[in-house]
Amino acid sequence: MDRLIAPGIWQIDTELGGWTELNSVFLIEGERPCLVETGPQRDAGRVLAALAARGLDTKDLAYVVLTHIHLDHGGAVGEVALRYPGARVICHPRGLRHLADPTRLVAAAGQVYGDRLDSLYGGMTSVDRDSLVGAEDMQVLDLGGRKLTLVHSPGHAKHHIAIFDDSTGVLLVGDAVGVKVPGGGPLRPAMPPDDFDLDLAIGSLHKFADLKPAQVVLTHFGPAGEPQEVLHEAEATMRRWCAVAETAFAEDPTVDHIERALLERVFEPADEPSRQPVVDTLNGFTSNAAGMHGWLSRRAAAEAGGRP
Repeated sequence: MDRLIAPGIWQIDTELGGWTELNSVFLIEGERPCLVETGPQRDAGRVLAALAARGLDTKDLAYVVLTHIHLDHGGAVGEVALRYPGARVICHPRGLRHLADPTRLVAAAGQVYGDRLDSLYGGMTSVDRDSLVGAEDMQVLDLGGRKLTLVHSPGHAKHHIAIFDDSTGVLLVGDAVGVKVPGGGPLRPAMPPDDFDLDLAIGSLHKFADLKPAQVVLTHFGPAGEPQEVLHEAEATMRRWCAVAETAFAEDPTVDHIERALLERVFEPADEPSRQPVVDTLNGFTSNAAGMHGWLSRRAAAEAGGRP
């Protein structure tokens, strides 16, 4: 069910994989409305119908902002851009070339998700280069009296941004804070391959804290609780998981060994057993282990290269 999470901000459930309360996009109303996230390509029809239900004609949407270009967040960007041809499509500058030509992005997602890619996400349709705009750090979008600040927030991905609504204090954080779905258990970090970096991720959490948001809102899924407590929990959990991964990497530098260590030492089951496969499909331990393995491997290579 779509819901108003703050004045003028609608959370739209994309119903990814047929599941509710897992993945969302956000319509921010104003004289020049903005859509944050598009959801995956397979859910484009659901998203477009929800926008139409909110009264948006094909000429009404001014901006589409992606927190990052992973397919659960931006896979339907081509379909949304075709329906709303006047909208500027905004993401981190590192992501622009992949929106113009998503071939490599979709191929990389296929390596991670295999046969599940088509059934969960689909692919991505390219966006006309003339519609694409790179987001500068702390850039402000004026929706007509309502201002959004675009906040570079690497860690989950190098090309991640968050969106801060000055009028309500709502901070839309994509995956930079983690994943917490109803019935799915506690906040779980999202540290996929190939960009995860612990120091950058923690730096982004501190940057969020400095903004003093009134709400921290996750794409997966919705308002997460008292903002400073959530940000503190996210940092503590991320550090704990990474400490387990570091120990495992020193023992046996393989993804499988890191995954086993995580399952033994940090796994907490879903509150509702039926939600366990939902969380694990979206943000499973294999993906997180692979992301931390890449981070640790890069760090080890850098340290080896710096030795006399």
